[in-house]
Amino acid sequence: MDEVVDAVLITYGMTRKLDSNRLAESREKITRYFEKLASAGHTDSHQLSVYGLAYLKEMYEGPGPRFTGC
Repeated sequence: MDEVVDAVLITYGMTRKLDSNRLAESREKITRYFEKLASAGHTDSHQLSVYGLAYLKEMYEGPGPRFTGC
């Protein structure tokens, strides 16, 4: 699981700079998020990477413009 977390953080870091505090916070949140997904049966590393990148994007950039909140 750590490899997937690292890959997500590296990939997201290519588009947006994360300082050391945000990086540590992001690592903790992504790890907890992946643990929840794994407990629900999601274990595919590629799919977890996609979910993780979307999670970080929403966390730091806000929801997409088409998101209605419903």
